[in-house]
Amino acid sequence: METKFYYSYNDEFNAFIGSFPAIKNPRRENEYLLPYKATFIEPPEISENEITVWEDDHWNIVSDFRGKTQINIESREVSKIDYIGSIKQGFQLVTDETAQDIQRNPDKYKIIDNQLVNISDTEEYREILQAKEVQRRISEIKAELSDLDTKRIR
Repeated sequence: METKFYYSYNDEFNAFIGSFPAIKNPRRENEYLLPYKATFIEPPEISENEITVWEDDHWNIVSDFRGKTQINIESREVSKIDYIGSIKQGFQLVTDETAQDIQRNPDKYKIIDNQLVNISDTEEYREILQAKEVQRRISEIKAELSDLDTKRIR
């Protein structure tokens, strides 16, 4: 005898949580009991970063990046994704390493086509580093001159 399965989904997102063998209805022949938040319709296969969600009378495949890292493109604030669906407008999916690099070296990233792009191999970034080095050296010289002034050597 072939086993019939039902497919359960959760309360939070109606996301698929598993398949379970159905129990025959003791009062009606050829009928199976269907628990709350379940269907006899098998969910489709999904790929990485996807989840199946029950909507009305069918399964939908929805993006699922929960637990991954995103960064606000404008503010560069990093957060973990806690929702299902596409990445929200104004945010970008990044690795933890990239997020840390963006926060440590913000000048290394530029907004291009509404995405943060690493420009470290560009002439523009070399010019930024050179300008920073000039500013650092100017500050050093000013500090040395101030020190000499306080000692009345200059």
